[in-house]
Amino acid sequence: MNIGFVGFGEAASAIAAGLRQAGAGDMMAYDAAPVEAWKSRAERLGVVPAESLADVAAACDVIFSLVTAQAAVPVAQEAAPHLRENALYADFNSCSPSVKRAVGDIVKGVRPSVRYAAVAVMSAVKPLGHRVPLVVDGDGASALAALLRPYGCQVEVLQGEVGGAALLKMCRSAVLKGLEALFLEALSAAETMGLTERVLDSLDASFPAHRLRELAMYLIERNREHAKRRAHELSEVSETLRSIGFEPAVAEGGYRRLARAAEVLENLPDRPKDAKAWLQALADAETKRHAENGS
Repeated sequence: MNIGFVGFGEAASAIAAGLRQAGAGDMMAYDAAPVEAWKSRAERLGVVPAESLADVAAACDVIFSLVTAQAAVPVAQEAAPHLRENALYADFNSCSPSVKRAVGDIVKGVRPSVRYAAVAVMSAVKPLGHRVPLVVDGDGASALAALLRPYGCQVEVLQGEVGGAALLKMCRSAVLKGLEALFLEALSAAETMGLTERVLDSLDASFPAHRLRELAMYLIERNREHAKRRAHELSEVSETLRSIGFEPAVAEGGYRRLARAAEVLENLPDRPKDAKAWLQALADAETKRHAENGS
């Protein structure tokens, strides 16, 4: 059974590398980014680069969508007419339950024989690769688990309607990206007076078993690498909470902080070299904005 990746960024590449090492067969990929950004990486992993999304959908029995939350529905719409009969379409994107259901409705509306797996990725793909924990629902969940488990993948099938796995992921993201926003805000503020290390030392002294320094710097580094995407994912968390009747008070505040970080990063001439430099850049940006506002 051949696997087609739609989107071939960091996560897809790590999963493909692990599957290849574990003995998986033919794989193909397409990414909307310029070919120089991903083609050579795909070829090094033994993944055949495709010229279009339609080519991947038509050639593969299994489709893994690993794009962005915003692109999940458009990708499904573009892929659906080209999917093979009885294909397995697995959406790995970090989306709200309503978006996961919409993707399933799209692909099954065009190709009723398609099996749909709504996948929640429950940890950072890097460095776990294809062994990252997955929780899956949808009528294709069991088929996806049967496909991936022989390669050492951790796949939990969640019974019930599509959306449960996504809600599980969103509630987890509310905590982790909320912490990310909190660490960014507190530590960049501390950095304005050179106190970041003192804050981290104090946190570790208060909670020595919890390794808060390590967690803080890990989350800040992830933000440095993927600020815009992570802001959007926290926005998805807010939408999810609102859709089930919860006011996303903390998630909304966290989103504003992550969105501000993404704005700062976009306006820098170069990406900061590490988490420490990223905190300094954020501190400088906030100090400058405060001075310009005259308050």
